[in-house]
Amino acid sequence: MVLFSSLLSLSTTTRFILIETHHAGNVGATARAMKTMGFSDLVLVNPRDRKVLNRVRTKESASGALDVLENTQIFDSLEEALAEDIEGRSTQTSVICGTGMPHDMYRTRPEREYCSPREYFQKLLDGQVSGDSLNNMNNKGLHVTLLFGNEKRGMKEEDMDRASVVLGIPTNPLFGSLNLASAVQLIAYDWREALGGF
Repeated sequence: MVLFSSLLSLSTTTRFILIETHHAGNVGATARAMKTMGFSDLVLVNPRDRKVLNRVRTKESASGALDVLENTQIFDSLEEALAEDIEGRSTQTSVICGTGMPHDMYRTRPEREYCSPREYFQKLLDGQVSGDSLNNMNNKGLHVTLLFGNEKRGMKEEDMDRASVVLGIPTNPLFGSLNLASAVQLIAYDWREALGGF
């Protein structure tokens, strides 16, 4: 109950960033997944189709979340997107969360520590995460940025290195393939639950 009370008085914002997305349907479905969980701040970084937000397939897949698409920003690089993100929220503590598959079916990746989204979000809000936490924010507020790689190769290693933490959705170790919008839905759900639901 103490956690929920502190959240009510804390300004918490969330941004979802899709990096080099290939399919229009995934952009629309991501907007839908976000809105379903009560989030609306979407950014695209260097999408394959620069006009993806106006495509019929994107709008159909959004299934009514057109307001999310209308407010979506597009940046040429992740550096630009993150710079704008942090600058625009200078009064808040920012946490950048990358996403990745703990088991890679197609190539070897350097060993990396993955955190369960649900477990990490709870620790973040309980003040158990190293660095800035809910307990020492001095009412500045908390801004969480969630990064997602593209459909073919996921996140690049250099993009993961920019994140404060890499979240790994617990999946079948022999088949960890998730659709991009499905991954967004799962992360958004866990974050919404950590924030106390609706």
